[in-house]
Amino acid sequence: MTTIEYSLFRAKFIKPHLLPLNDTSSQTPQQIMLTAISQAPQMEAKRGYVWHIGNIEYFTKAKDAGYFAVGRTTRESLPRFNPETREFLEVEFETSPYTHCVFDSTLGLVGIAKNTNLAATAKGVASRLQHLLEQANVVVENEVTVEIAPIPDPEGFLKSIASAYRVTRFTAHFTGPNPFDADKYFQKPLSVYLSAADGQKGKAAIQGQDLKRDVIAEVARSTAATGNEASARITKSRNQKPITINLKGDPVKKRYDEAHHRPQQVLADLVALYNHLRHD
Repeated sequence: MTTIEYSLFRAKFIKPHLLPLNDTSSQTPQQIMLTAISQAPQMEAKRGYVWHIGNIEYFTKAKDAGYFAVGRTTRESLPRFNPETREFLEVEFETSPYTHCVFDSTLGLVGIAKNTNLAATAKGVASRLQHLLEQANVVVENEVTVEIAPIPDPEGFLKSIASAYRVTRFTAHFTGPNPFDADKYFQKPLSVYLSAADGQKGKAAIQGQDLKRDVIAEVARSTAATGNEASARITKSRNQKPITINLKGDPVKKRYDEAHHRPQQVLADLVALYNHLRHD
């Protein structure tokens, strides 16, 4: 059975703190995301390679969740022999490899299926998708910053914190305001501060004799869910030296039978997976 692997990403559409003079839009980041996808932008990545968004479908009446394809078009040539003229020829043809994407704008989630004809990993496709969405009229006109960031699984990080003898330092990265379910202690206030300072990204650290595990766990889950990184300085046991552990890496993944998978079910599964990572 041939399988297809989806990876989970957080899509962030970050509006500038000071709106552009020509801004006439009161669209929320969610609405900007939907408009950007619906505009099906395209771009030329390099000579002869044009990337596209297409095949847009919606799963809800509100059109806030659905499916689209992302891929690239290029022209290639192959040698052919014409038996009538007895000549070898170079015949040009167009190829358009693509892959599947599902999205939920209410959560700012995108699931991207891996296709090695486009990039070695889903993160490579996500990078192209980010650049594509940056070309959408609604993004350009409103000077919105787009980020498609992997959502890593925080479970190993959380287990290491929970079992540690002591946690003396915790550091989390953050970006501008966007995800509505960011934690109230760290991500939300710092992202607002970053936006007010006209910054793009930042990190902040706290330290103490032994930090409270429940507070760190909530911030760590929020940090992972918002597509950001974190680290902690821990001592595993009384007699061991402290070490640094990191929350980062590849996005969480889910596999399906390629021939029979249904994008609507894929999205439902990925939303459930996200809710587990964010809240459990």
